[in-house]
Amino acid sequence: MRRPALTAAVAAVLLAGCGSAAQTANNPETATPTPTPTRVQQVKVGQTVTLTGADDSGGADRLRLAVRVKQVVATTTGHGAFQQPRKGERFAAVRFVLKNVGDTAYDDSPTYGAKIVDAAGQTYDPTVASVTAGPGFPKVVRLRQGQAKSGVIVFAVPKKAKVVGVTYALNAGFATDRAEWRVT
Repeated sequence: MRRPALTAAVAAVLLAGCGSAAQTANNPETATPTPTPTRVQQVKVGQTVTLTGADDSGGADRLRLAVRVKQVVATTTGHGAFQQPRKGERFAAVRFVLKNVGDTAYDDSPTYGAKIVDAAGQTYDPTVASVTAGPGFPKVVRLRQGQAKSGVIVFAVPKKAKVVGVTYALNAGFATDRAEWRVT
């Protein structure tokens, strides 16, 4: 008789913890707000923007990258049978060019600072896929002063979504300096 009571008590404690996490995920009012950008630069695809962020020592605005969205590929194909989007989605890709124009080294994953925006205003985070639009960035990109690197970042979007914008910020998207490219 004691075992079922103990099992029920443990289950109640575990479910209570899970419930609060699920409530936080579904309730934006209880989620931690993201920092508000202090500067948003709006440009067209093909234009270069200099963005700032914190370097590894925590120095705010010491990291400086010239970032250019070179190309937006609205639909691209994955390499192989396991590189396919889910049903109702397609892969889109954005070719970025990053150049370190600051006095401190860039050592980060550029993927997490990117988002694409559709005509309805919905934003989409990157996904992990290898596509025919070109090679992606390595997991970590290291750029000394003056060095540049190009790569594609892949997104899974609904088949009917029209991509109208690309956003990017350093420090995995948490830097307060952000760029928005309009797709024409």
